[in-house]
Amino acid sequence: MKVISASEMRQSNIHHLLSPLMSKVVVDMSALTLEVSPYHAPFDDRDADLILRASDGARFAVHKIFLTTASPLLKRCLMSGSSSPSPPFEGLVVRREGDHDTIDLVEDGVTTERVLQYCYPFSNPVLGNLDDLQAVLEMMKKFGMKCIMNRVKSLLVQPSLLDEEPLRVFAIAYRFGFEAETRLAARHTLRYPVFGPFVKELEHIPASVYHKLLQYHRKCSIAAGSLTSDFSWFPAFASRWVWFQCDDCIHHSLSWPLADGKIYEVNVWFIEYMERAREALREQPCAKVVTDPMLIVEALETAVGCHTCRPAAYLDLSTFIGEHFTAEVERATEAVELDIHF
Repeated sequence: MKVISASEMRQSNIHHLLSPLMSKVVVDMSALTLEVSPYHAPFDDRDADLILRASDGARFAVHKIFLTTASPLLKRCLMSGSSSPSPPFEGLVVRREGDHDTIDLVEDGVTTERVLQYCYPFSNPVLGNLDDLQAVLEMMKKFGMKCIMNRVKSLLVQPSLLDEEPLRVFAIAYRFGFEAETRLAARHTLRYPVFGPFVKELEHIPASVYHKLLQYHRKCSIAAGSLTSDFSWFPAFASRWVWFQCDDCIHHSLSWPLADGKIYEVNVWFIEYMERAREALREQPCAKVVTDPMLIVEALETAVGCHTCRPAAYLDLSTFIGEHFTAEVERATEAVELDIHF
């Protein structure tokens, strides 16, 4: 006969007491079901009166009131009581399915969701690149959402996009009729050579507009380059700069008049810097280009070989470029008009 210990006896009693409870738990758990919504949250409201089906199968349960407020064209289509779309919506059909109207879209789910976030009183979605911005703007333009487009256009001129892809920004801004953004992007294209790599957005604007941009670039090059051979814009105290004062360096064969009405001889090393700046401005007519160390270092290497220029050349040239030349380049190019009409 097997002898059962006290410990084994306690475990047997605990199992005997818990078994009915565990069986009930198992039965209760098996009775639970998980309901998965077929709609994209947060656009999954059971009370919605319109279903949007994106090209990739994503579905959004939305309220007509938000869409019709954002889009007068959708309002005309949805509130007309007809399943026949108006001309701007060729290919868009409103179907009745059960208790809801349904619209099939050619846009994908990601783009549709971003546009809906602008229609609803939600926080705006993050649009960090030009492809996303363009897709959203295309859908908004299609549905006539002009007020919402005006909220998106400021994202086009984010500093990172203007600095890295100004030509794409220019083409997109013009395509969607954003005048201020188009002109701002045009100014940023001056930081790049006139004939850069092709960008696909140029296919969406007239050739005449791109030609106007090339003309603008050329006019800015001429305006900025003229500063390197006419010193009348120099400040009144310019004659104190060392390249006008030094008699030990080789002077250029020509002399230049300054704002004080006098004519001055100029050291060759300074004129050579201005000539290099002129060539750089011909390609990239912007203030940043004249600060390029590669343009400056050769002048300073020559200047330090002169005992008169050596102590003052770096400070004088830095002051001239940083406080005067760059500002004058900006003023000269700002005076050039981009001849594009909207």
